[in-house]
Amino acid sequence: MIRKMIWATAGFFAMANSAGAEESTGIAPPGVMEEVIVLGKFIPDEKRTTSEISNVLDEEALGLLADSSVGDALARVTGLSLVGGKYVYVRGLGERYSSTLLDGSRISSPVPFQKTVPLDIVPKSIVRNLLVQKTYSAQYPGDFSGGVVDIRTRATPEENFFDVSFTLGGNSETTGGDGLKYSGGSDDNWGFDDGTRHIPENIALLSSENFEDIDFPEDRALGASFFNNWDIREFEIKPDFAGDAELGYRFDLDNGMSIGVLAAGKYDNSYRQYDTEYARYNFTGAAVNQLNDYARESTRQTVTMSGFLNVGFELNNDNAITITHVLLRQTDDEIQQDRGVSSEFGFSFTPVENILMQWTENEIRSTSIKGEHYFNIGDTVNGALINWRYVDGSGLRESPDTRTYTYFEENGVENVSDSFTQLDAKNIYIAPERQFQKLKDEIDEYGFDLELPFLLGDIDVVLKAGYAEYERTRTTEDRLFRFDVTNTAPDFVRLQTPRQLFGLDNWGAGYLDVDDFSGRAADSSDIFPFAESSEETSGYYVGVDAQVTDRIRVQAGVRKEDTTLKADAFGGSTLPGSDNQVSEDYDDTLPSGSLTFEFVNDMQLRLAYSETVNRPSLLEITGSTIRNPEDAQLYRGNVFLQPAELTNYDLRWEWYFGEADSVSVGVFAKEFDEPIELGRIEAENEIFTWYNAEEADLEGVELEFRKDLFFDRWFNWGPDWDLFTLSANVSFIDSEVTLFGPGETAANVPLTGNRGLDEVFENERQLTGQSDLLGNLILSYSNYETGIEGSLAYNYTGERIALVGAVNAPDVLEEARGKLDFLLKYQFVMWQTDLELEFKLQNLLDEEIEWTQGGRVYERYRPGVSYSLGVKMSL
Repeated sequence: MIRKMIWATAGFFAMANSAGAEESTGIAPPGVMEEVIVLGKFIPDEKRTTSEISNVLDEEALGLLADSSVGDALARVTGLSLVGGKYVYVRGLGERYSSTLLDGSRISSPVPFQKTVPLDIVPKSIVRNLLVQKTYSAQYPGDFSGGVVDIRTRATPEENFFDVSFTLGGNSETTGGDGLKYSGGSDDNWGFDDGTRHIPENIALLSSENFEDIDFPEDRALGASFFNNWDIREFEIKPDFAGDAELGYRFDLDNGMSIGVLAAGKYDNSYRQYDTEYARYNFTGAAVNQLNDYARESTRQTVTMSGFLNVGFELNNDNAITITHVLLRQTDDEIQQDRGVSSEFGFSFTPVENILMQWTENEIRSTSIKGEHYFNIGDTVNGALINWRYVDGSGLRESPDTRTYTYFEENGVENVSDSFTQLDAKNIYIAPERQFQKLKDEIDEYGFDLELPFLLGDIDVVLKAGYAEYERTRTTEDRLFRFDVTNTAPDFVRLQTPRQLFGLDNWGAGYLDVDDFSGRAADSSDIFPFAESSEETSGYYVGVDAQVTDRIRVQAGVRKEDTTLKADAFGGSTLPGSDNQVSEDYDDTLPSGSLTFEFVNDMQLRLAYSETVNRPSLLEITGSTIRNPEDAQLYRGNVFLQPAELTNYDLRWEWYFGEADSVSVGVFAKEFDEPIELGRIEAENEIFTWYNAEEADLEGVELEFRKDLFFDRWFNWGPDWDLFTLSANVSFIDSEVTLFGPGETAANVPLTGNRGLDEVFENERQLTGQSDLLGNLILSYSNYETGIEGSLAYNYTGERIALVGAVNAPDVLEEARGKLDFLLKYQFVMWQTDLELEFKLQNLLDEEIEWTQGGRVYERYRPGVSYSLGVKMSL
């Protein structure tokens, strides 16, 4: 019926044009066919034609943004924000409430405790378009909650091409200045460790328990086998560099079959230097005591490499098979130096220097084979479609040899801190440590989707159904070695530099000792170094999409999912499959429906309703304590944790006017029953856990506007002035989570091991990460005749809760911030080669990134203005 409406619109314009022709030229002579030019309007906008409330960033829109990663680009979409430079929040809901798909299928994640994907690892170059669907429909996984981001990769090429590009750039706070570094490996600039950071082979062969059983002097030989690479030094930071290549080739065979190959690869090497004000506080209710006052200097080198291969087999017009392989790698090498004063209780301050050296490799791999087949069933069903898929993916996070240590000042000289020092200080490293961590995430998914279009009287109906099996398994390993100065060591040993301290002379003299802390922590503190978890989901759905009248479209569906979560943690004397093994089964039925009403031409109203679920994730259900390798914080699962249930309501008005102009206003609301929140356990050490709060509500208003600007038509400025486009969106969002019900307190929350939840700062607050105001304003220009394109894009993110407070401590807030980016492209031909120059300026306003607690600075720094100049050659 939609096609009938398009043809009817075209026919109307054709008749109008034909009537005008008769008036001016008369009726054509008999036997002579008159040429008719159809002047219709067709807007190939997926946002308009889909049955759901969604936004789409296509390849053209992505090309007009200065953003280099998918995460940055998604922050331009209405209602979306980017947190930590990696994670997309949809309508203020955090990473646990949003799903990221790759070509409609799940993707592995290297993020500890979560299934979310760090989107700064995904380059724009592999993307065909980005779909953000904000209302649930039954073909998607049920843990939808906030929304789904579907990264659709590049398709089989229609023609042959080979493109190569190179980019040089930098940052105003970084490039050419002094940074920090240490002695690494020979392959660091490629993002691979050459073995320098591996556990020495003689230690890797020993379990934690075997290591601890070795006595003096053999244990000192084990300690001496670690590389002595503790020292840091300054260096001049080099410019950023990136290069990528894309190849497309198409084979058209005589039998009508076509084979297309698309391959792409990218390499990026960049540095960022941050000078941060760092402070921590103790809120007692009656007073506020500052615990730390640090000047933090950090240098991070990021090496990103990606590979993409798509091989498509178009067997005929009705059948196609595609094989896609995606490999994404990102390596961060960070050195962090804190200098300042610290106190345990805010009274007696000690000058300290903290050093952190951390190398982290993140990798995501996805291999899929998919089929698309059209067929007819008798004379009733024409154009039926079946899609099938199989996906094999993996995620990997390796952080080998993270080194930390603290020096403190005593009697005017610096001493190394160790387990026997007993410093009156907070936020320091108790003793020199080396940590080796690894996470491996693997997924398998297969399934199919079926569409059967048919006529029910005069109603166009599409019957939809599908089935999917999905399994995710994850393993984590954490091995921690702690170094101490022995009580037989002379006083001068503590005064030595790190390289002198860990020299062979001190090991040989017995002045140093090393413990494998992994097994000991498991037995004494229930902090387990090894964990295994899995998630298995079987899902099937049925749905219907019907064009009830020319102006009314109805979509409805229901999805049934059976999910099993398993988790286990072990180490020390706790064996796998014993005390900590947990298994939970969930059975969910999730209905959804939407109605689209085009009450006048080019103007429509959408309504949507759905019920979704947010289940515990992987290790959240185990009762054991595990260290998060991203922030070194301790987290304990909760065996009493239950899924959160959501009810979602949406309403959006859309008006499409002009040739490609549109405006829309939408409202939405979400009701949470037992939302999953993060809290702190009453314990001597800071240990966090997950628990079910009482309820939560989220509601908001979204406005979008797009308009081509015709300055020549309006003001006679010349034809080149008719090529500007203005796009804008703004979102007003509000939320409230109620942690405990009437008459309840933190003591009523069930936790593992009869532990209590620490008191909270307030029982009702906003959801973590939700901003009251989000907005974008983009002015773009495209002149295909002169080859000039560009944009000026402003993004605003309002204040949001970064960390939840506890007891007397208020929430930590990330302050509101604006960001302005500029892009200019020039395409031309030289030496019979198509060339493109690209100039970018990012974060032109260079506003500070600031976190505050109770109105006091928690962390604050300037990210700097980034700039780059690139050239692209089409060969």
